[in-house]
Amino acid sequence: MNQRRSLPGRIGIFIALVFIQNLSTMIMGIEGLIGRPLSEIAYALVISLVFLAVMVYFIKYYQGQLQEYNPRGFGENLSFKGKVGWIILTVVGIYAFLILVSPLLPQGTAENQQVVDQMFLNHVLGVTLYGAVLGPIIEELLYRGIFMNFFWNQKGRMYDVLAVLSSGLLFGLLHEPQLSLYLVVYSAIGVFLGMLYLKTKDIRCNMIAHILYNGITFLVMFQTL
Repeated sequence: MNQRRSLPGRIGIFIALVFIQNLSTMIMGIEGLIGRPLSEIAYALVISLVFLAVMVYFIKYYQGQLQEYNPRGFGENLSFKGKVGWIILTVVGIYAFLILVSPLLPQGTAENQQVVDQMFLNHVLGVTLYGAVLGPIIEELLYRGIFMNFFWNQKGRMYDVLAVLSSGLLFGLLHEPQLSLYLVVYSAIGVFLGMLYLKTKDIRCNMIAHILYNGITFLVMFQTL
């Protein structure tokens, strides 16, 4: 799949997948689209069905990539032996980094986080399901798994560095699509997750680490209710 397609073809397909992911997030504003409020359960059910559909599609696409062309050996070792420590180290590393840079950040929160906070107040269950579980899985499949196998599937230190930095920047732009210190912070988080993927070669480890990171964030948000 990845070897036979031209670079413009791969770029076009990846842009289409990013479009699908971004289009699916519009369901978070379904109440505005239909012009009436939904109950907590109804809202959670609707967005869960949409994001589950996207997640399943991305999983199948990712698995197809690996079956077609996988010189790096991603997903071949399904054992978690030796991987749990790297998951924990990644999450701890992210929070240690955030603690170090927090004095440098402007007061308040990033625009992306402000939107999440407001939606969280309106629909705790649905936003938590997406933000703490479904969103991280989808993002790891797309911005680590699919992206790296599309553009950086050759072996070599240079490709490793470029894969981690570029996937980190994409992750940063997803959460903060403007030049700011928050873009640097989100990109750095993406770099941590990119290094985890190259180290473990197991996208499940990335999903778990991302869920743990976001889950802790949501636990803090629950304290504000």
